[in-house]
Amino acid sequence: MAEQQTPEAEPEPEADVRQSFKGRIKSEPTLGTTQKGKAKFYAKVEQRHWRYEDDGTYTRLPNTYHDLVAYKGVAVRAYKKYAKNDFFLAEGRMEEYLSKSTGQMKQRFVATAFGHDMAHTDYEVDRTPRREQTQRPAAERDAATRQPADREVADQQMDQQSIERQIAQRPAEREAPAAFTPPEQRPGRQQPAMGL
Repeated sequence: MAEQQTPEAEPEPEADVRQSFKGRIKSEPTLGTTQKGKAKFYAKVEQRHWRYEDDGTYTRLPNTYHDLVAYKGVAVRAYKKYAKNDFFLAEGRMEEYLSKSTGQMKQRFVATAFGHDMAHTDYEVDRTPRREQTQRPAAERDAATRQPADREVADQQMDQQSIERQIAQRPAEREAPAAFTPPEQRPGRQQPAMGL
């Protein structure tokens, strides 16, 4: 009798872990282009440092200043969303480069993803799918730039418009995909072939 061989399970992929950078934007961000014409975001950033002491306290160390860059779509989105003194978290990698102004090797952080630091930033999350975001009325998109007094009125209007839009888009009755219906209700289901 031949032994039955069980196929080996493929190893589960490891988590995609990258370097991160937590800091504060200290210069006015700029959006330029690379020599190849791709978008390039640049900002001088500050990073705070602390030393943990044996007695359980922290000692503040001097801040350090670094160059932060991002390319392509990340660069454009970062330029639109970030301003001087914003706290952020970024994912990416440290990279050495030759400074054109000094001729010396320097380091910069190349960000592949950005986010505001929730510990220092208050904001609201817009969970509207991207396709719908581009179709929002101009009044809704510009509400974020209005004065605080106008913002309350705009927020109430946006909330009402958002609710109306969700109601209009809601289907009368949601149907589960065929894969999630009970087996006896699936259309075109064949009985298993026995004895072949």
